[in-house]
Amino acid sequence: MRFIWNCGWLQLETRCSLPSIFGGTMDPELLHQKAAFKKRAMAVPVVERKKESARRPTSAPKKKKKSKLKRPKPQAVEGVDKIGQSVLVGPRSNMPYRVLKAVVDMMGRRYAGKVYEPLTLEGILEQLGLSDLRMDTRDWLSLALKDNPKLLYNPAGEKYLFKPMLGLGVRNRRQLLERLRDNDRQGLGGIPVSEIREAVHNPDKAMTKLVEEGLVMKISRPDKEEVVFYNDQSLQLPMAEEFRGLWHRVSVDGLTEADIDKHLQSIGLGSMQGEARKRRAPTTNQKTRKKARVTKVLNTHLDSSLLKDYSEKTS
Repeated sequence: MRFIWNCGWLQLETRCSLPSIFGGTMDPELLHQKAAFKKRAMAVPVVERKKESARRPTSAPKKKKKSKLKRPKPQAVEGVDKIGQSVLVGPRSNMPYRVLKAVVDMMGRRYAGKVYEPLTLEGILEQLGLSDLRMDTRDWLSLALKDNPKLLYNPAGEKYLFKPMLGLGVRNRRQLLERLRDNDRQGLGGIPVSEIREAVHNPDKAMTKLVEEGLVMKISRPDKEEVVFYNDQSLQLPMAEEFRGLWHRVSVDGLTEADIDKHLQSIGLGSMQGEARKRRAPTTNQKTRKKARVTKVLNTHLDSSLLKDYSEKTS
């Protein structure tokens, strides 16, 4: 009997007799083929696949930390206000107010630097590096700039110019001195240093020069802002040193006004007498009770046929 074994790459043909299958002796040729098959099978190289568990390290791999997305910082651009670019950093909720503050500050710096040319809204945003500002923020900014007291709006050209507290007529040292003189004559007092800084070019140099010339006085207090006053030279009256010495030798420390008046009367001098305002004696607010008014009730609203006279019966 003939058998053919097909194993893909190996085809084996065997022959055997029926007696060998049913318990008889095996054919010698079959045994020879079997031995040859084993020999060829052992000669074929076998590559074992390594287990994946052996490749993996024993320790668990470290998880990568999620990198937080950071908004890139705005880069400085030539010809663009650097402070204006900082409004892009921060929450979006209050961005319109940050843009408004940046606009007012930038316009104030231009005015203090002798740049008096007005700008349109597009020009302002270009100076700040905010040309790509959102349309809703741009519309809100356009309305807010028109009502801002620090800016002067010209509807003809739709341009804006910085408006300092002292007005547009005070820009140098001479104009500042004239404004201080006018305030002194009208009794308006001095001008705060902050208002001078936003209106005058080189304010510190101008104030120092005026103080050295004796034309103004700078009054500073620790709890308030410095104020500049006009120093009227006509009030500086000459006085002899003898009278100044007499003034400084008289001491009134520890004396009241009554003691000074008594001392002047003892040496034959009188003090200025003013008419004292007469004070009214305090009145007590007494509430008077109003007496109840007695009124005679008349039945005039009743019909005369319903009324009966019982005066004769009672008498």
